[in-house]
Amino acid sequence: MAEKKKKKKRSTAQMHRQIQDNVEQLPYAVTMMQQQGKPFRAFILKYISGPILRLIKRVLDRQRYHGPEGAKLKQSERMKRHLEQRTKAMEYMQGELRKAQQKQQKRKGPR
Repeated sequence: MAEKKKKKKRSTAQMHRQIQDNVEQLPYAVTMMQQQGKPFRAFILKYISGPILRLIKRVLDRQRYHGPEGAKLKQSERMKRHLEQRTKAMEYMQGELRKAQQKQQKRKGPR
């Protein structure tokens, strides 16, 4: 029999980060579900899953960002996150510019 590989356990930092991302994206997910015509799923997400995720986030925040060292850690993580988002946005915009330039070159073509 083939042995299944065990999934590596996520560290608390990774789990906390993922939950932070999920809580941040909740309003967008709810509106997306409503637009897709899934009102029941949107309701569940908004009134059941959402509050549970927020509670878990609050508990993890309290554990992780306790005391003055925690405040420094929180600030550094926020800054790191901000810089990551900026670089991703820049990469996306550069890709869009490249696509637009290629499209423009195709239009010109040989005359």
